[in-house]
Amino acid sequence: MNKAQPVVPFTGADWAIAPRDSARIFISGHSLVDQPLPNYLAQIAQSMDTQVEWERQYVVGSAIVRRTRGEDHDSMGWVGYREGYNRNGEGLDVINEFVRPQSVQGGPYDVLLITEEHSMLDSLVSNDTVRYLRHFHDRFVEGNPQGVTYFYESWFSLDDKGDPLRWIEYERAASPIWQCVATRINLSLAAEGRDDRIVSLPAGMALAELISVATREPGLSGITQASVRETVDGIVGDTVHLTPLGSYYVALVTYASVYRRSPVGAWAPALMSAAQAKTLQQVAWEFVSSYYANYDPMTMTECRTRLKDSVISGYLTYMRQAYWKNELTLPHAYVRSMRRWIAWHRTFSRDDQVNPFHFDSATDKGYWFPAP
Repeated sequence: MNKAQPVVPFTGADWAIAPRDSARIFISGHSLVDQPLPNYLAQIAQSMDTQVEWERQYVVGSAIVRRTRGEDHDSMGWVGYREGYNRNGEGLDVINEFVRPQSVQGGPYDVLLITEEHSMLDSLVSNDTVRYLRHFHDRFVEGNPQGVTYFYESWFSLDDKGDPLRWIEYERAASPIWQCVATRINLSLAAEGRDDRIVSLPAGMALAELISVATREPGLSGITQASVRETVDGIVGDTVHLTPLGSYYVALVTYASVYRRSPVGAWAPALMSAAQAKTLQQVAWEFVSSYYANYDPMTMTECRTRLKDSVISGYLTYMRQAYWKNELTLPHAYVRSMRRWIAWHRTFSRDDQVNPFHFDSATDKGYWFPAP
């Protein structure tokens, strides 16, 4: 049975009282944290007189399980930690790098910035996001028990760049569930008497808010164009990967979240006008500071209720309209949607460890994968 949820000591107040002057950052992810994001983040930090060093593990289109277990997800080994492209070259042993850093100077990594595949519920159920994120986090804090993991919330592809409202609404609904992933792990850390925590970094919702404001009256100076489609095209290049302008905005959001400082006045790419840079800096800081001021993740009971009441249906509706309509006939798309709706409602209703949002302090230690 579920036990009472212990207090997880990370709130907006905790975020606000500890701005950073420097950070050694390890980034693990796929194309949504690929260049130019790391370089933009570094140049923003340096321009604000805050120090930065960084390394990365980049595997195209990867889930966290791919970056831990490796390409063969059923493998009992952990070869994925030695795969992927790095800042220079490839094949860095991530576990060894956390414990004995070679790519950064002056101490261990302070920050792990890690993202999951953007198909949130599919990954949560099929790719075991909760356990693999915890495994990666544990390897990170072996090198620095005071380190902070930021769970970077990816975003879905836009199904209609000329009318992004449905996508915006989906991203707003999805963000609290990304938070629930972090909270589920934080419950386990608190139950074990640990002080380390995982914090959501709401990149997807921040992007949705930028597009929302830019595509409605009165718009944003330097960002809003003659039409909705042109405005969105200025931020998102294809349907999911960002333009330099979009990447710069997400880098500002990442800087503000990690350093807990305003990015107003920061460096901007030469291709960007002063008006565009100022607007993006202000929007990023207003969003991030408000988000963390009100950072109060749901309980596991609230997470399960929100999923079953609205998020599962919203996710499947968006998948059907944005993806499946192009690969399936309409009846087959509805059949797939209904099968997943039934299966996921059953999963998130269970009172055992098949449900990734189930927590029982008496059995929790046995849920996690052992160290390599």
